[in-house]
Amino acid sequence: MRLIHAERTDPGLVRPNNQDAYAVETLDLPGGGALLVVADGMGGYDGGEVASRIAVDTVREKLLAGLAPGGAEQANLAASLHQAVLEANRGILRAQADRPELSSMGTTVTAILVQGGRLIGCHVGDSKAFLIGANGARQITSDHNVPGELMQCGHLTAEQAAVHPQRHILTRALGVEEELPVEQLDLTWHEGDLLLLCTDGLSNLVTLAEIQSLAAGSEPAELVERLVGLANNRGGHDNITVLAARWEG
Repeated sequence: MRLIHAERTDPGLVRPNNQDAYAVETLDLPGGGALLVVADGMGGYDGGEVASRIAVDTVREKLLAGLAPGGAEQANLAASLHQAVLEANRGILRAQADRPELSSMGTTVTAILVQGGRLIGCHVGDSKAFLIGANGARQITSDHNVPGELMQCGHLTAEQAAVHPQRHILTRALGVEEELPVEQLDLTWHEGDLLLLCTDGLSNLVTLAEIQSLAAGSEPAELVERLVGLANNRGGHDNITVLAARWEG
């Protein structure tokens, strides 16, 4: 397996700073591996940046520590990733206690661990992961916001959820409570498939159909540049972060 990836973060055209954070790490796993993480922070001028960086760094560091020789059990990668996300939540809560001016900070997190043809994920919030392949394109994460929850219950269509006035109100985030419900994913992907993670600075302005169209025939590096450019051309109202990875044989 050979993973071709590219990533870009951009403040957009309106926000004075960038509260997104991301990480991409190649891993020595059977069949090839990698970790992709994106986080979209919130909570004051500095708070969002702090929260998203704590989330991304903690997930990366805790997972790498578990995979290192002499580290934690490697067999259950899903459990290791889950524990890393829970530790990131605890780290943000500790930082809030140490710095009261950051008490309102929080963040989304979407982390995908690639092991050969397997995708293992943990997700909290409304950043998104998409899988694009020969059988079409689909969002593989749920939206933990007000319209997302209503859609899961069958009260809204995807089209209605996309324009709902409360779509910016999260129902789950790191840094809110000690007990954190984490959405977990475990699915397969195939050679030629494209995995794309992004914050809502992209997904609020660019549709999945458009992402799929731009992905056709594009290398990941070209794709992330075109997507960020498109979001900025449509106003760039928020920070924009895009991670794209394709499995090539």
